[in-house]
Amino acid sequence: MTKKRLLRKLDTTLLPMVTLLFLIMNLDRSAIGCCLMRLQILGLERDLGLKGLDFNIGVSVYYVTYFGCQLPSNMALRLIGPAWLAFLVISFGIVTISTAFIGNYAGFLATRMMLGLTESGVIPGIVYLLSLYYPRSELIIRISIFLPWGSALSGALGGFLASGLLSIDSIASVASWRKIFLVEGIITTGIGILCVFFIPDHPKHSRLLTEDERALVLEGTAKKSNLPDASTERRIHPRLILRSITFHVGLCALGNVFINISLQGLNIFLPTIIASLMFLATVEAQLRTVPPHLVHGVFAVGNAYMSYRLRQRGIFIAIAAIVTIIGYAIFVGSDNSHIRYGACFLALTGSGSSSPIFLSWAAENAAPEAVRAKSIAIVGSAGAIGSLISVWVFLPRDAPKYRHAYSLNLAGACIAFLLAIVGVLYTHWENAKRERGERDHRLNGKSQTEINELGSQHPEYRYQP
Repeated sequence: MTKKRLLRKLDTTLLPMVTLLFLIMNLDRSAIGCCLMRLQILGLERDLGLKGLDFNIGVSVYYVTYFGCQLPSNMALRLIGPAWLAFLVISFGIVTISTAFIGNYAGFLATRMMLGLTESGVIPGIVYLLSLYYPRSELIIRISIFLPWGSALSGALGGFLASGLLSIDSIASVASWRKIFLVEGIITTGIGILCVFFIPDHPKHSRLLTEDERALVLEGTAKKSNLPDASTERRIHPRLILRSITFHVGLCALGNVFINISLQGLNIFLPTIIASLMFLATVEAQLRTVPPHLVHGVFAVGNAYMSYRLRQRGIFIAIAAIVTIIGYAIFVGSDNSHIRYGACFLALTGSGSSSPIFLSWAAENAAPEAVRAKSIAIVGSAGAIGSLISVWVFLPRDAPKYRHAYSLNLAGACIAFLLAIVGVLYTHWENAKRERGERDHRLNGKSQTEINELGSQHPEYRYQP
């Protein structure tokens, strides 16, 4: 069994599986954006009694619970195992179905809160699961496949699905916007039930692997830091949780805040933005959201592949941030609807390509395993803060030009660019100090177990720039 054959097996089994999980999660999350585009025409505003900023408040509630539950969810994943992911998928599928039957504003708030609760652990959980199977050097390209393509395909499929459902008659007593939530929820719940049987466990116990493959996976992941990993058991030590809070993780987390202000705002409001730019009907505007998502998916994988080949992370975050900056600069500076539609491609492509690398960068530079799980959750939670802010960037009173929203997103992309450059400089600086032996004092007075638990703080560990 060679390394290439093993990677090919994982790429054709595990990677499509987690991409599908993220796709359906993003599909359920973005269903609300389809309804936002025509609140009055689809009847959501009337049916639920929404007034003023009630819609923004309801979407915000989602991100509050999403932010607060990511770290506890990853802790549960580590204790229970990957079956936790299947439970989450079934849960948010049921919540999505329930949304089709709500009748007032209180029900809207409750379902959004529960959706944030159940979806919060999916992205960090998937990244953590991939980090158990793939070597450190291979992680970047896989994260940059499942996140952008899961998002791109859900955006494209969501546009087609929503336009199709809005074109047909009622499903029994379920009409208008309710059809979107009902159908997507049923699909999600069905996939979640299948996940109970197919999501692989920890490589040590996984039925996906033969004994030879298991040995290769464990050998490859042990080389993430060239150090022993003393935390492969599922118990959680408070000191390892605290050790996950490092300068580099904080930098990735802050970068993910600013990138997600742009990315999630655009994901939610893209149908509305396109409709307002080009004065399109509901179905046609949904279809116009498909090309930007597909271009985003292609660019994200290409950018991640170059990052993988050249073994550089921060530089390629900066490149993607520049694409985002150009997109929002066009939004701010032009009133031409066709040019601004082109800017949608740039803004979505750049921001959607930066977030996966921030997540991967944090995962690659965090060890041992327990610290990695918490670091991924911290960066993911930070992204939820950016998503929460994004809900209040695109306000009805600023339509259709949204000058304030685009200016804020432009500033956020500039900050993300600077943070990426700082991250590159910091990793080189820290690695140089370790080369000179200026971190050797961390070994003084420690037992072998404590030394092994140092992980990324170990003097022999080298950061990925």
